[in-house]
Amino acid sequence: MTTMSTDELATRRRQAKRTAMIAGGVALGIFVMSIVQMLKI
Repeated sequence: MTTMSTDELATRRRQAKRTAMIAGGVALGIFVMSIVQMLKI
């Protein structure tokens, strides 16, 4: 029981880290795109 809950916690933490990385990447992409558009104008 204890090991299973620990595994669940680890999996949840891993998924959260991946989600945060994806969100950060998307935000970075939008940021870069806005800078490029500002430079174009």
